[in-house]
Amino acid sequence: MIGDSLQKVDEGMGAAIGTAESLESIFDGVNHTSELISKIAIMSKEQSEAISQITIGMNEISAVVQGNSATSEECAAASEELNSQAEMLLHSVSFFKLR
Repeated sequence: MIGDSLQKVDEGMGAAIGTAESLESIFDGVNHTSELISKIAIMSKEQSEAISQITIGMNEISAVVQGNSATSEECAAASEELNSQAEMLLHSVSFFKLR
C-alpha cells in the first residue's frame, strides 16, 4: 500500500512537473508574442510618420507644380501679347521705305 502511494505521488509529481514545464513554455510564448506586437506597434508608428512626411512633400510638390503652371500660362499670354505687338510694329514700319 505504501509502495502504491509512493508510485501515485511520483506520478503526481511527474504530472505537476510536466504541467509546470508546459506553463513555462506558454509563458515564454506569450512574452515573445508580446515583444513582437510591441515591435509591430513601433514600426507602424514609424511608417505612419513617414507617410505623413511623404504627404507633406507631395503637397509641397503639388504647390510648386501649380505655381509653375500659372507662370507658364502667364508666359504664354505675355508671348502672345509680344507677338501681337511685333506684328503691329511690323505693319507700322512697312509704310516706311528705305532709299
